[in-house]
Amino acid sequence: MRKIAIAFLLGTVSITFGQEMDTLKIIEIPESYANRIGEPFIVKQDSLYLFRTADVYLVNKKSFLAIKNVYQSTINQDKMTKDLIEKYTETLSRNIDLERRLEINFTQTDSLDQIVYEKTQATLNNTQKALDYTVKSLESATTSLELVEKATKRERRKTVFEKVLIGVAGVGVGILIGISL
Repeated sequence: MRKIAIAFLLGTVSITFGQEMDTLKIIEIPESYANRIGEPFIVKQDSLYLFRTADVYLVNKKSFLAIKNVYQSTINQDKMTKDLIEKYTETLSRNIDLERRLEINFTQTDSLDQIVYEKTQATLNNTQKALDYTVKSLESATTSLELVEKATKRERRKTVFEKVLIGVAGVGVGILIGISL
């Protein structure tokens, strides 16, 4: 009799739970849900769920909204970081291009400076030659002036000596004439 009562009880329990199972819908969460991207399923009260995933994390609504806000801000920061990196890359590219152009300008300026330096050097050499010629000419002129000055002094002395000589000769002739007359 015990066996009949246990069998009857077992049958009654299974029929009761079987009827409840028929009225309750079982929601199956597949294994692929573990790799799903997006908002999670919302679990409803008085529903049965069959999870095929290895792990299940249950979070209340406030915690979910907090995590969602952190996630959104992280995405926004990632966008800002990406924009910042793009701007930095653009600036870096522009600076590299400017540096290249500056190097070309420096090269051109250096070649122009070299040309100006060579022309200036040639002009300085010509000026030095002209100055040397001018100094030699001045030395020659100074020498000539000294010779002319010496000749002029000699000529003055000679002229004074001749005048004195003529005066002495005139006095001598006057004396001779005065004595002879």
